[in-house]
Amino acid sequence: MQPEGSYQASTYNLEFEAEIQRLKAQVLLSWEKESRTLKWFGLADGMKVLEAGSGPGFFTEQLLELLPNSSITALEIDSVLHEKAAAYLQKKAGDRLNHIQASVTDTGLDDHTFDFAIARLLFVHLRDPVAAAREIFRILKPGGKLVIIDSDAELFWLTNPPLSVQIVREKFKQAMASRGGNLSIGQKLCRILQEAGFGSIDLEAVVSHSDLIGIEAFEPLLDSGPILQLVKQGLISESEIESYLVSRQEFLAEGDRSMMSFWLMACGGKNQ
Repeated sequence: MQPEGSYQASTYNLEFEAEIQRLKAQVLLSWEKESRTLKWFGLADGMKVLEAGSGPGFFTEQLLELLPNSSITALEIDSVLHEKAAAYLQKKAGDRLNHIQASVTDTGLDDHTFDFAIARLLFVHLRDPVAAAREIFRILKPGGKLVIIDSDAELFWLTNPPLSVQIVREKFKQAMASRGGNLSIGQKLCRILQEAGFGSIDLEAVVSHSDLIGIEAFEPLLDSGPILQLVKQGLISESEIESYLVSRQEFLAEGDRSMMSFWLMACGGKNQ
């Protein structure tokens, strides 16, 4: 089964293993605050949980530790990531984890099955995010909740010294849009939930700062592989990314540097 939307792990980065490490760093960077917000939204141990777009299993691993008495269904359409997650979590999950390879818009799961659903950095890549939210609405129990964790291009990074990201950001937006994604999805999360039938909608922001967790936690996210892959695919020219690569090197060489990242967390309830 082929991945849907704008993301395919095996072709997103110049090196596949570098992409896997980038995804791992992305989880660890903000897990403490994300888990705190998930619990504030109502996630509790013992619930039956769906993780939509579960990737290579790093976020799933954190959920298993956070919820030792919960059963978790990890839904992933990308066969490479599906198999990698199954191998990675084989000895860590026991019988509490169910891996399913399917589309989030057509899960094949029964109505009214889950207490809580989480979609982390998935909706940014989907051609039809409302259809995905409606499918999750269907398989949630009455009173169940969906939390979408995602990004927005306008809340990219704040860095000191500044990184020259404007051209790269716009090219990424164009490339993702051509494949069905939307790098500005964060602004639309509440509306997506509303259109899918959810109520009691809320929105929170999760901020990670290098002064609090260390600059080393951010460095895998500065991997230039995804940008160079766009060059390789002819979606951006070397001259267009030159200013970014120069500023990236200057940033990495700076002794006194800092970085902030932002995720948005939107929650909706199935109030029927």
